[in-house]
Amino acid sequence: MDPVAMLNLLVTGLIIAIAILLVLLNQRNKSLEQKKEEIKYIRDTRDAFLDEDNRVVYLKDENLHYLFINKAGEKHCKKPVSEIIGQDDRIFDMNVFGTDNIKIDQQVIKNKEPIIYEERYHQRFYKIAKFPVKLKAEKIGVGAFVREITFEEKLIKKQERVLFRNRILVNVLSKHFRNDKKQLDYVLHEALKLTGSNQGFICLYDEEKAELTLYAWSKGLINEAAEAAPKKTYQLADVGLWGEAVRQRKAFIMNKPLKENAIQRELSGEALITGNFMAVPLFMDGKISAVAVFSDKNGDYDTEEVDEISVLLNGVLTSIERHHIQEKLFKERSKYLQTLISIGDGVMIVDTTGKIEMLNKVAQRLTGWSNEMAKGRYYKDVFVLSHEDGDQEIQDPIARAIATDRIQELENHALLTAKNGSIFYLEDSAAPIKDEQGKTVGIVLVFRDVSEKKAQRKEIEYLSFHDALTGLYNRRFFEEEIRRLDTFRNLPISIIMGDVNGLKLTNDIFGHAYGDNFLKEIARVMRKICREDDIIARWGGDEFVILLPKTTIQQAKQIKERIKIEFAKAGVKVIKGNISLGCDVKNNDNQDIMDCLEIAEEKMYAAKILERDDFKSSTLDSIVTSLKSESPWEEEHAQRVSKWCYDLGVWMELSHVKVRKLKLAGYFHDIGKIVLEKKLLIHNGEFSNEERNEIKKHPIMGYRILNAFDDTMSLADAVLYHHERWDGSGYPEGLKGEEIPFLARVVAIADYYDWLCYDFDEAVQKVNQKSLADLEKTDGLFDPEIVREFIKMIENSSLENSLYNVVMD
Repeated sequence: MDPVAMLNLLVTGLIIAIAILLVLLNQRNKSLEQKKEEIKYIRDTRDAFLDEDNRVVYLKDENLHYLFINKAGEKHCKKPVSEIIGQDDRIFDMNVFGTDNIKIDQQVIKNKEPIIYEERYHQRFYKIAKFPVKLKAEKIGVGAFVREITFEEKLIKKQERVLFRNRILVNVLSKHFRNDKKQLDYVLHEALKLTGSNQGFICLYDEEKAELTLYAWSKGLINEAAEAAPKKTYQLADVGLWGEAVRQRKAFIMNKPLKENAIQRELSGEALITGNFMAVPLFMDGKISAVAVFSDKNGDYDTEEVDEISVLLNGVLTSIERHHIQEKLFKERSKYLQTLISIGDGVMIVDTTGKIEMLNKVAQRLTGWSNEMAKGRYYKDVFVLSHEDGDQEIQDPIARAIATDRIQELENHALLTAKNGSIFYLEDSAAPIKDEQGKTVGIVLVFRDVSEKKAQRKEIEYLSFHDALTGLYNRRFFEEEIRRLDTFRNLPISIIMGDVNGLKLTNDIFGHAYGDNFLKEIARVMRKICREDDIIARWGGDEFVILLPKTTIQQAKQIKERIKIEFAKAGVKVIKGNISLGCDVKNNDNQDIMDCLEIAEEKMYAAKILERDDFKSSTLDSIVTSLKSESPWEEEHAQRVSKWCYDLGVWMELSHVKVRKLKLAGYFHDIGKIVLEKKLLIHNGEFSNEERNEIKKHPIMGYRILNAFDDTMSLADAVLYHHERWDGSGYPEGLKGEEIPFLARVVAIADYYDWLCYDFDEAVQKVNQKSLADLEKTDGLFDPEIVREFIKMIENSSLENSLYNVVMD
């Protein structure tokens, strides 16, 4: 082929190939543009979707720089997204996602596992879920969802408060109180817990006289020991701000701190209110009957607390008022009109011959008889009673009231059979109706249908005579039984009184749940040792009483010893079971059984005094021994810290008393760790935030333990504050500088130095210059002067052979 033609052919082919290539490139560019549009659409859709989410959503890279954050995050952080992207948490003025945000992010990346936790920020609660996210080049970032749960938290708190309030109402309405004041005292102190207040009082109010009478108050509010009797009555015009609740006839809340003497000094020369306060008027029949004042709360009062207090105290005052009305009715039942007060119940009136004079509407409905049909009939034809146990007979309250001329209660097991055959459970009473001369002219029977409440009633009956915690009889039942069993045929009657030792210490150290177990255990022991016919009751908080009919004093003493021995085998953790017991006996019919009860109580207290020191000593020894067995390292550490403290006291030429205190404080500084789980005593282990918080509680626990014993009470502050730091960065109270007690400052240095010297890998103590150098670098953590003295002491070879081995007394 001609070379020119061939060349032309090649050029033509090349042009065609280039044209095809350009077409393909053009198509590819269009495809890429289309894909970019699709990606942009997906990204925009994703962002729009996430921006509509009310949760904070963000993504960080492996260096914890923000790659993405939605609009909710922008609002939460109070910074535009453009300023956040590419930055880390240092961009924020405050820890908007919690103080441990960075640590938790690092933990997610390190462990490659999600973490879910809750955080509080600016009085709001958040639930945070963090999870690892795979990025480019095998990098791991952190994704997070932050959801506000403030409403849920508040709802839970509100429900808990409602339950607590209802529990108070149930307790106060089921307990037996000697008088109204005792009842209101009890309710006031429970209301203090409900509101979180430190002080409070209740004044009754007379609207006609505009006069307030102080009726119940919290401990320490007034000076009862003053020479002049405390003032109890106030004119409304003379009282300070808390009187606004009466003057305005609505609740009055003051949440800002009051200036000194802003409230007039009204009780024994002391200021009535010292902090924020809440005054709530309580109404009865449209009139203010009382005002309740609560103050010195760590936080603000709100309208919800006003409602809770109103419901609680109005319920109690209504109960008290109802009781007063019942007493009044008992004195004035001579008029038929008074029977209509209980119009919601069935009312039947019969004359002295048993003929029916009147049935009210409820009685007509329950019996199935109209008033016209029943009138003039003998009451037994209409009011057909029987016992729920078909083999037993019911005592007729109307017949008994006619026969005795006294009020008669209807038995709990009474059934009423109506005219149509319907059956109802009944309760209430029959009472004589007297004329002005005191002559009985008829009987009024007031009854109600309690069929639907039968199951609830049985439970209430059980609780009214039993202690809810231990299942033993309560004091009210015991007082009734002691009178019932105080007969000649039951002689001799012995009484054992007991007081559980160590309950408060158990509660303080391990919590009330363990204290409750303590009480349940002694109840179990007493039931095991005593006979079925013996009456065992919980007399008070940690006091028990046993009534032993037909039991000599020798037999009672044997029972007493068996209880002590059996209970000694039990206990809660390191607190062994211990109870002080006293007993007495009634041998003669002319003896007063209540005198025997008092003598048994006196003997119990005498035994408690004699046994107290031995119990406390053995308990402290048990705590120390238990901690030794749980962690031998803790014992070695305590001995070494005690030695450093002792040596430093000698070096600084402190008094013998201070040196001895330093020695003991050093030994006991970690005694509070007895409450920790064994795994938390491993000193080279890794702990979660929750576990670290548990460990940080040990100074408080140690303080409580040492405060419980006379010999160690003076060491309690040193143990409580030995983790405080000179710059205020320590715990539990964040004290700084010389606010920290001297002994605590010394123990802190000795404790820290011992940690520096201990080689956990080789499990040996190594005192070296590096440890001293490390201690010297702790600027701001410890008292600098004590640090200098400590370093001088260590460097002084004359103290190498310490006199510490003197026996600790």
